[in-house]
Amino acid sequence: MKLQETNLRGRDRRIYEEFFEEQDREHWKKYHATPEEMARAHLRRVLAPVDVWASDWDLRTLAEQRAEHCIDWVVDFPGLMTFVAVNEKLQSLEARPMEPRPGDDLEPQLQAAIKRIGCPLYWRRQLRRTQVQKREAQEQAAGRICARNMPYVHTVTAARHAERQAANRAMLEQTEIEDADGEIINLWQAVEASTANKSIRRGELMTRIRGCEEWAKARGMVGIFTTNTLPSRFHASRFEGGKNPAFDGSTPRDGQSWLSKTWARARSKIQRRGIKVFGFRVAEPHHDGCPHWHMLLWVDPAQAEQLQELLRACWLQHEGDEPGADRYRFKAEAIDPARGGAIAYVAKYISKNIDDAGSVADTGHYDYQGQQKQLIEGGKAQLVTAWASAWRIRQFQPIGQPPVTVWRELRRVDAGMVIGSSKRMQRAYAAVHKGEAHRADWCGYMTEQGGAMVGRAYQLRLEFDSETKEGRYGPSEVKTPAGVFDVSRPGELCKSARKKWKPKGTWTPAERRTARRGLLGELASLVSPWTRFNNCTQVNQKPKVKRANSWQILAGDWPKPEPLRDQRRTT
Repeated sequence: MKLQETNLRGRDRRIYEEFFEEQDREHWKKYHATPEEMARAHLRRVLAPVDVWASDWDLRTLAEQRAEHCIDWVVDFPGLMTFVAVNEKLQSLEARPMEPRPGDDLEPQLQAAIKRIGCPLYWRRQLRRTQVQKREAQEQAAGRICARNMPYVHTVTAARHAERQAANRAMLEQTEIEDADGEIINLWQAVEASTANKSIRRGELMTRIRGCEEWAKARGMVGIFTTNTLPSRFHASRFEGGKNPAFDGSTPRDGQSWLSKTWARARSKIQRRGIKVFGFRVAEPHHDGCPHWHMLLWVDPAQAEQLQELLRACWLQHEGDEPGADRYRFKAEAIDPARGGAIAYVAKYISKNIDDAGSVADTGHYDYQGQQKQLIEGGKAQLVTAWASAWRIRQFQPIGQPPVTVWRELRRVDAGMVIGSSKRMQRAYAAVHKGEAHRADWCGYMTEQGGAMVGRAYQLRLEFDSETKEGRYGPSEVKTPAGVFDVSRPGELCKSARKKWKPKGTWTPAERRTARRGLLGELASLVSPWTRFNNCTQVNQKPKVKRANSWQILAGDWPKPEPLRDQRRTT
C-alpha cells in the first residue's frame, strides 16, 4: 500500500511516514553501502555482546563467524602470539580464558589454544554458556526468578536444558557401538548402565552415606547436620516476589565461590586444631537461584562442640552483624539415630537434587530463607539439574573419604584376577560387589583403604595406561585406568576388564586382529594351568613312524623302509 493511497490523518499519518522513512534508510544501508561499511557492520555484529534471547541457530551462526574472525586475528597479529594475548581476546568476546597446564611445554598448548579459538564447535560451547549465565543473572536481578514466579531458573533455560537432554538421548539411542569380537550394543543402554543413570547415581550415594555412618558408629563418632547459607547481599528477591534491597548483583556462581572459600578457611583451622572430620556436602539452590549448602559431618564426640563453634565463626566472619545472621547464617543439629540416622536427614536433599524419588515428588519440600518459609511443589529435580548445569556447580562433594574411582574400578575387575593377590585386595573386592545374600559395603571398602581422614595415604590405587592420541586440537596424552594395585605390592596389578569400542562398522581387519591378540593375552594369563601335566584321559595312539628321504637311505644313515603291504581284503 502506498502512502498517498491511505486515509490516515494527524498523528497516525506522521507515525506512518516515520516508519517508511526508517525503512528507506535501512534499505539504502543494505543495498547502497560500500564494502568497507558492510565489513564494519559485520564486524560490529560479530563483536557485539551475546544476545540472551537469541535462538540456538543464531548462536551456531555467530560461532562460525567468531571462529573466522579469530583466524583472521591470529593471521594479522603483530609480533609473537602468547597466552596473555589469547586470553585478552577471549575476555573481550565474553569467553572463558584458558589456563596453561603447569609443568608442560607451552608451545603445543599454545598451538592447541589457537586451534580452539578458530573452531566453531568451541565457540558454540562458549556462547551457550555465556548466554545462559547472562540471561539467568539478568532475570535474577529483575526479581523474576522466585518462588511465586519461576523457582531456581528461568523457564527458557529449563526448556532448553530439557531439549538438549532429549536430543542427546535421541542421538545415543540411534548410535550403536561394536567391539573387536563383533558384539554390538546400543549406546543409550551403555549410558543407562552407568552412574549417568539417575537411579544408579542416587543408589550409589545412599550406599556411601550408609557406609560412612557404619564406619563412624563403629569408632564411636557422632554425626552433625549443618545448613550453611550466604549473606543477604547474594539474595536477589524475597519469597513474596519483591526485590531484596540488599542485593548487590552477585550471581549464584559468586555465591558458590564465597561458600567454597569460607569452607577452605574453616578447613585450615580444623587441620591446625587437630579436629578429625569427614562426611558429605550438598549444594542446592534457594528459590531465587542463590546457592546454600547442607553438610553431613562425623566427628569425635569430644570435638563436636568445638567444630560447630569453629564453623559458625567462619560463616559469620563477613557480614555477621546484619539482621538475622546470627540465627540463620549457620545452623547445626546432632543426628538422632531414632529418626533413622544420617540417611533420614539427607535422603530428601539427594532426591530433590537428582530425580524426585520418594515422597518429594508428591509432597514437595520447604525452602527456608531467614524467617520466611515457602513450600516448593514436587517434581522440580529437573529445574535443580538445569540450575547446576547453567552455573557449573557441583552438587555433591565427599569430604575426607577414600576415592570412589577405585571403588568403581574394582567392580570392573574379574574374580580370577584377585586370586593370589593381597588379603586387603580380596576383602575390598568382596566389599564392592553385591551378592544374593549381601549388599555392597562402603564401610568395608573404607576399612581396607585405611579408613577416613587419611588424606592421600589410601592403600588401594589406580594404575593408568597412557596413550598419545591425535585430537581435534592436536595430540594429547589420554590416561585410561588399567586396574587396581595394593601399595604394599606395587608390582601386582589386578587388571580391569575393559573392551575397546568403536562405532559400528568402523573396525578394520588389522584393528580387530590387534585388539583380539591383546584380549587373548589377558585371557591366557587368567586361564593358564597350574601344572605342566595334562590330566585329561588320553586315547592310545600308535607311535609315529619316522620316514627318511632318498639321500639319507643312499648314504646308509637310515634303514631302508619295509615295503607297504596291501591291507585291502581279497575276495
